[in-house]
Amino acid sequence: MKSFAILIACALALVHSAPTKIDPALRTILKTQPTANVFVSFKEGTASVLSGFKQKTFQTRGEKLTSLNAALEQHAATTQKNVLELLSHQHLSKFQSFWINNQVFVKHANLALIEKLAAFPEVSYIVEEEMFEIVTPVEVKESERSLADNEWGVSLIQAPEAWGLDGGNNGANVRVATIDTGVRVTHEALAGNFLGKFGWYDPYLQTPEPNDQNGHGTHTTGTIAGQLGIGVAPGSKWLACKGCATAMCAQDALIGCGQFMVCPTDTTGTEKDCSKAPHLVSNSWGGGQGRDMFHEVIDAWTVAGIIGVFANGNSGPSCGSANSPADHADVIAVGSTTSTDSLSSFSSVGPSVFGTIKPDVSAPGSSVNSAYNSHDSSYAVLSGTSMACPHAAGVIALLKGRNPDLTFQQVKQYLTGGTFKAITETGRNCGGVEESSWPNNAFGYGRINALNSLLELIADEI
Repeated sequence: MKSFAILIACALALVHSAPTKIDPALRTILKTQPTANVFVSFKEGTASVLSGFKQKTFQTRGEKLTSLNAALEQHAATTQKNVLELLSHQHLSKFQSFWINNQVFVKHANLALIEKLAAFPEVSYIVEEEMFEIVTPVEVKESERSLADNEWGVSLIQAPEAWGLDGGNNGANVRVATIDTGVRVTHEALAGNFLGKFGWYDPYLQTPEPNDQNGHGTHTTGTIAGQLGIGVAPGSKWLACKGCATAMCAQDALIGCGQFMVCPTDTTGTEKDCSKAPHLVSNSWGGGQGRDMFHEVIDAWTVAGIIGVFANGNSGPSCGSANSPADHADVIAVGSTTSTDSLSSFSSVGPSVFGTIKPDVSAPGSSVNSAYNSHDSSYAVLSGTSMACPHAAGVIALLKGRNPDLTFQQVKQYLTGGTFKAITETGRNCGGVEESSWPNNAFGYGRINALNSLLELIADEI
């Protein structure tokens, strides 16, 4: 009788503790609608697994990524076992296990199911799925262009000089990636250097070939890896993930894309090859401040040697307008400049809500011409930090082309160390940092310069 009473007491304790694991905002939402899309987090995150890999050495990058993938998958399988077993017996439209951050996504979950999930002792918190946005271009204008010339941003940051440098490169043997609206794979400037198998994933529809119904992703990918004069690293191979169906980006798709980057799969998500992982990922999406839903993905990228590059946002010119996830410490946040090296009026500036200087660097982002999705030879002029971000990603590709083993800190060192600083000050003093001091919260360490950054890397190798 005594043991039965203890059992009842334990059960009651679980029931009463479960509500504390459910986000109060989620409970409020479920008072007005029957279901919600939710993310289930676990007390055991991924930090213990990732820390174990920081000191390990592997013969090849592919071996490291394959081992990291296996360890994270096993960790997720162990910690998520009870939750996944419960969900497998429910009549749900969709649920998905993510190993990249040890979370489970559940679509159309009602309050009764959420309370059952919260009752598991290994579950830490349950929140509604978040939505993010493409960093919307300030202007979009389809254009004509001469295929004989490099675009102004490519020339201004001296990418052609970096290609021709003794010891320089144009991104050959480097894999670059975008999480965006997709890519028009048949475009004349992009068709020639698509990675192919393991180079595309659409978490929304599992489409077999890269596509783009918006144009934004084609434009950003073109600025990084496009040929015919539009790209900073035209010798690189590109891959892409459709994190944003149109202008909106669902959290489950973004997490799925972040996971894909550590260990790329085929278009169905079944066959995988971790050795095809990109060296960097350009992200022209975000929103809000201090939002942490992508932090564990970034942590995994850092351990995997994948550099995350993020647009700082188009919420300027007010101080303290830097967006998430660009405000994360271990990413390169990029602000936007004009062709005359002044700060674009829309470019978000720091400090971040964490008190750190953001952006880290600035790059050409006003009136940038690149590939577009209308047809295979279409181009468009767009403005935004979305357009600045891929310029910086292209320079990182050139650095990785010289030394693919560069760590995040080394990449940041050479990217920021080569910046151009003779730029027009805005007159603001954001975060108490004068713009005559470097770094500052308007331009970061300055406007990027591919030639100078690559020269600094080469000099250190001598």
